[in-house]
This record gives sequence, C-alpha cells and structure tokens, in this order.
Amino acid sequence: MLDWVREREARIESLRARFTAETRRDGEHRAASGVLLVRKPDRFRLRLTLPLGLTVFDYLSAAGHVQLALPLEDRIINGPPSGDFALFSHEEIGQVFLRGSLAFAETCVPEQTNAVEIVVRCRDGAGDVRREMRMDSPTATIREETTYDVGQPRLIFRFDDYRVVGDATLPYRIALVYTSRALRVDITVERYEVNPELGDHLFQPLVPWAGS
Repeated sequence: MLDWVREREARIESLRARFTAETRRDGEHRAASGVLLVRKPDRFRLRLTLPLGLTVFDYLSAAGHVQLALPLEDRIINGPPSGDFALFSHEEIGQVFLRGSLAFAETCVPEQTNAVEIVVRCRDGAGDVRREMRMDSPTATIREETTYDVGQPRLIFRFDDYRVVGDATLPYRIALVYTSRALRVDITVERYEVNPELGDHLFQPLVPWAGS
C-alpha cells in the first residue's frame, strides 16, 4: 500500500491550489486567502492575501534559493535552502509539498499495520525517528504527518476530506500545528488544478536572489 501511495503521488508533476486559511496563536485569530503553486522537482510558492487582495506573506523556494516576503512589514529575506526563517524549513517544504524521495526516504518503513491504520516511521542514521506518517488503511490516504526534532514533535500536518481530482486523490481540509510556536493553521481548499502548466514567471523572486 505504501508503494501504491508513492506511485499515485508521482503522477502529480505540478499543482495549483486556492484556499482560505485561519491562523490561531496566543489567542489571536486571523483569516486570509491563499494560493499554492508546486512544480516538481524543486519549485514551490505559497502566497497569502487579505480580503482586499493585499499580499501579507509570500514564500518562494526555487532554483536552490529561498525568499520570504512580508510586505506589511516591508521585509524581504533571501536565505539559503537550509534556512528556517519562515513557517516551514526548506526540508519540511520538500517533504510535505514536493514529496517523492524527499517524503519517502530509504529509511521510511511501515512499522505498525492493522485493518484501520498503517504507521510509517522515517529514521536517521542513528535510528532516531525524524518523521512519522499515519495512513488510513481502507482508503490508502495519509491522515497525519509529524516531523520530530530531538525526539519531540515539531510540526504536525493533519489531512481530511479527501476527494478525487482527475487521477489524484487530494485533501480539502488541512490542519498545521506548530507545537513549539503554539501556532495552528486550518486550511480549507477551494479548488485544485492537477498538472497545470506553471511557467517560470510564476516562480520569479520579488527581488533578485542573494548573490545574483
């Protein structure tokens, strides 16, 4: 079943998703609209806008570079791929959105299986768990993914309301729980486009990459 999930994901070469997001942190609640662009193997863009269309967050990962823009704060940060200056680290973006071998490394193996759930754990060279995936056995869909740091949960993704979109089966409700920052983001997808043509112009940085 794990191999089947990987083969199903491999059919998705590009993806565009429009969604609404609600963020909760320290008693504060904010809502925004967003667009997600993915073009494998290495291009990713996540942009959040307010109801009037004003961009408040733009995260771009492309061509070996990472850029975070916060227009309301008049800040644009160019960082290395190893940087962790936004909601996701570059590694987590690869694991969760670009998938492929980034999501299912050689060390990711099913360790618990039953008629309801399959638990897949990914370990590092020392044998410590770095990621855990919980799959629904009857539907062969991923319900939860957790990344670990020094044995503690760091970022939890929960997926629900899966629907068939063309040849793909995709979640329409996604919850992100960032445990160390007491942050929760609830995403409701409005529309997916599977394998659309996404040109290079959609992955251009707002300012030139550092060093270019």
